[in-house]
Amino acid sequence: MFHEVAHGLGIKNTIDGKGTVRKALKEYASALEEGKADILGLYMVEQLLQKGELTSDIKDYYTTFIAGIFRSVRFGAGDAHGIANMVRFNYFKEHNAFERLDDGTYKVNFDKMKAAVDSLSNLILTLQGNGDYDGVAKLVAEKGKIGEQLQKDLDRLKAANIPVDIVFDQGVSVLGL
Repeated sequence: MFHEVAHGLGIKNTIDGKGTVRKALKEYASALEEGKADILGLYMVEQLLQKGELTSDIKDYYTTFIAGIFRSVRFGAGDAHGIANMVRFNYFKEHNAFERLDDGTYKVNFDKMKAAVDSLSNLILTLQGNGDYDGVAKLVAEKGKIGEQLQKDLDRLKAANIPVDIVFDQGVSVLGL
């Protein structure tokens, strides 16, 4: 829900008056917009927690957010959502917001997560506001791909036959009607 609300936040036109963010960022506009919606959705959760509107522990939200990246990236990194997931994954990795343990599992570093969320939010909004096509192209080229270690971990999930998504049989025929 916060992802969808966050699409309405941020910058729609470049701050230099040269037009829309979508026009300025061309083929990268959708990937950056999806990344913005994800990261600002988490930012909104942080704000609601600070105001007491939500009463859970931020650690639960951070853990779910990181787990969501792992789930989504299993679909691939070829579309706008996939590129946005990989940019977040690699950005968070670079900022030590999580770590891969020797046993192949991952652990969220809660003390570094907020700074990573804030700095990525700032980066995305700045790139959009400036209509910085070259900056976005560099971000996608550097962080928009599945790395070797992550691919090995994803291959382990596939080899274990862990489904990417669960599809339930439903409908009149399943009910025997």
